[in-house]
Amino acid sequence: MKDIKKYNLILCMALLSGLTSCFEVYDEGYDLIGRVATIPVFTLSQNSVAPGGEVTANYRYYSEHEAVTELRLIQIIGEEATTVSTRQVTDHNLLNSYEGSFDYTAPEVDQSTVVTLRFEVQTANSLVNFRQAQLTVTGGE
Repeated sequence: MKDIKKYNLILCMALLSGLTSCFEVYDEGYDLIGRVATIPVFTLSQNSVAPGGEVTANYRYYSEHEAVTELRLIQIIGEEATTVSTRQVTDHNLLNSYEGSFDYTAPEVDQSTVVTLRFEVQTANSLVNFRQAQLTVTGGE
């Protein structure tokens, strides 16, 4: 009877070591580096505007794990990105969501040029999340 128990124990150990060797460590291809803010809303007051026309870029954001330190509105035309406006954020409350807007003036560009407006939220850990919207500038040169 002792030999059967010994045999069963050895068989179980061999089976367990065989099963655990089947699992491989899988590299996901990325590292977790921190938490970012969430931007559920980023909209423009209109989708097309003449050069020099005014557009309001509305946003809502929240960050429940890291304090928000800065908001940015960036204009992208072709490959060129330009920061249009920056706002420092103080007294960020992790329990609240925040909303606001940026006023944007359309640049003098060729007719039917598509301008991408990017709203960025930077948190205290220096990580950035963003949302984008496109604006067509009608008329122009």
